[in-house]
Amino acid sequence: MATLRTFAEDDIPAAVGLFGRVYPKERWTSQAACEAYFREILFDNPWRDLDLPSWVAEEDGRITGFAGVMPRRMLFRGRPIRVAVGCQFMVDPNRRDGLTALQLARAALSGPQDLFIADGANESSRRMWSGIGGTAPLLYNLHWTRPLRTVQFALSLLEERRALPSALTLSARPLGALVDALAARLHPNRLDRKEVDLAEDPLDAAAMLALLPDVADGSALQPEYDARSLAWLLEQTARKTRHGKLRACAVLEGGQRLIGWYLYYLRAGGVSEVVQVAACNGSFGRVLQQLFTDAWRQGAAAVRGRLDPRHVQELSDRHCWFRREGTWTLVHSRLADIAAAIQQGNAFLSRLEGEWWLRFQGG
Repeated sequence: MATLRTFAEDDIPAAVGLFGRVYPKERWTSQAACEAYFREILFDNPWRDLDLPSWVAEEDGRITGFAGVMPRRMLFRGRPIRVAVGCQFMVDPNRRDGLTALQLARAALSGPQDLFIADGANESSRRMWSGIGGTAPLLYNLHWTRPLRTVQFALSLLEERRALPSALTLSARPLGALVDALAARLHPNRLDRKEVDLAEDPLDAAAMLALLPDVADGSALQPEYDARSLAWLLEQTARKTRHGKLRACAVLEGGQRLIGWYLYYLRAGGVSEVVQVAACNGSFGRVLQQLFTDAWRQGAAAVRGRLDPRHVQELSDRHCWFRREGTWTLVHSRLADIAAAIQQGNAFLSRLEGEWWLRFQGG
């Protein structure tokens, strides 16, 4: 059985070595660059809390397992709570007997946090999580997709799944582009025009902080930020390029009143991944439509995001379809009222509040 202890800065080279053995296809520019990222995220983040450490498992003096933990702060019914976000749960490929993973998971959950979240978990982690008292809340494990260029989106799916010869899908693209261009001008799509009374500006932390109380109003569980931590988080999110270039836009009514924002990674010709859409009361549908129009103008074939249960109706009204796919969102709380609020969809939990924006894998 492995010996567990808290992760120290001196352990970073060994943890990066383990990362290379677990994820041999993830190529960093250098060992030093990967080590610098581990240090930046796990030791230099603005929420660092010595009571919520990461963990390592050792066998024969060698690190064979790692469970990364990033502290965060949230509010539950107006009361500050401590949150631990799990990231980079790894066990050496030669030591996967199940016990080391279970030891690490239990150690991560043993801290004084009020809530533990992981939103990059695989199926095996989900099964183990259920066995130690955690849950995978259905509402936060659904994703929505809005096709913008339906033919191009369908062709990209066929290419991805290699369902047709590439030459055939390539030859269909010009006609598909014409059909998509015409469809975007038909009711109820109207993706070719933005709402006249709305404008957009680059989004910054100050604007988000000013509107956040209205945006999260009514959610029992919501994020708590300050200027430094939110600016750091936005900078880190912008540095992720795996899904494309980040577009972060504030939506203004009448050219000056902020009513919401959206952040998404643009992938022209493919599916653009949404990090967060937020709006003050009564404005979510309008902000969402601005996102769709912007992504269409930028050349995206579709946009996809994680469901915010508060806005199922607005998403459905704008022709989004829902599906359980990708990695799992897992939660654990010893406090029954927090766990119940999440199960009921009474939480503001976007991809910005978990681990999804991190760059350990894929840059």
